[in-house]
Amino acid sequence: MDLQNLEPPHHHQTKYQDELSSGTPVTDSSDVDDASQDEKFDSERSSERASIQVCKSYFDGALKGSETLAMVAKCIETKGFTDDNTLFAQSVCPDEINHEVGDVTNLFTEYLGEVFHMGGLAGLPFTGKTGFAAFSHHVPDDGHCFVLMAPHIGISDSHRLGAYSRDGCTSESTACGAAIAALNHCCAGKRIPSLSADPSDYQMNFLIHQMCSRWAAVANKETENHRQAALASHLWDAAKGMLDEIVNTDFGGKTSKLLVLTGIQINMPRPCEDMFQPLTFDLHLKDGTVVDIYEETFGREKPAPFAQDSPEDDPELWA
Repeated sequence: MDLQNLEPPHHHQTKYQDELSSGTPVTDSSDVDDASQDEKFDSERSSERASIQVCKSYFDGALKGSETLAMVAKCIETKGFTDDNTLFAQSVCPDEINHEVGDVTNLFTEYLGEVFHMGGLAGLPFTGKTGFAAFSHHVPDDGHCFVLMAPHIGISDSHRLGAYSRDGCTSESTACGAAIAALNHCCAGKRIPSLSADPSDYQMNFLIHQMCSRWAAVANKETENHRQAALASHLWDAAKGMLDEIVNTDFGGKTSKLLVLTGIQINMPRPCEDMFQPLTFDLHLKDGTVVDIYEETFGREKPAPFAQDSPEDDPELWA
């Protein structure tokens, strides 16, 4: 995969993301004479900038998927990880908007060649210890493992967090729908279901159990956007706790290593490229040592996973 010429897919390309990141206005070279077209472009530009601002306000350090891959690849290739000796797994919600061309999930799969799916609803690693054992024992001799874990959150055309404007749908839908349903269940004071009562919906019931001890910290936030951002952070915390109990280095040979990258995937409204907020990046060695390579990779300190206050530049507060 040519990382030097990596570009987002056509339907996700937007010059306004580049403008916001660089602080330099991007001039549209096309000669548009029609005043209504100018007005339309200005409106689209304003909408894209507002969506990107919401993302960056609530998810400190969020990067485009292509930026994430470029930074990670630059770091891990110096440590001996290649597409020939590394097997990739991801724990991500099955929602189709998490697996589009140009998403961080898709980019890493293309970069490393294959993918083992560990995730279920809300991105929690429901395949558990058995799933990780199966995956890790598929690695080449003396090979390595790389795990990406990321719950997700949508941003709709109207700049709402926890919502997404899906193709062909008149109304916005929830994203992550399962997480929001679990939160609403707990906020409504409904009975917490038994994990053994309905095996056909185990993942949803487990998600409700995870949320029953967290919902108050989410519901008490100032605005709906803040509540949805907090929900994504608490989902990440729950998934990270599960993943820490699952992964190990009992695979491969004496020099085999494990990489674990976790964060939050942000589904941006079109035509923006989807974003990813990296939260942890660790290298696990055979002797049990865990090396934090976050700053080495991303060139900054880790962001706090839980937003404390609603940012003043959130469009939700402008009205």
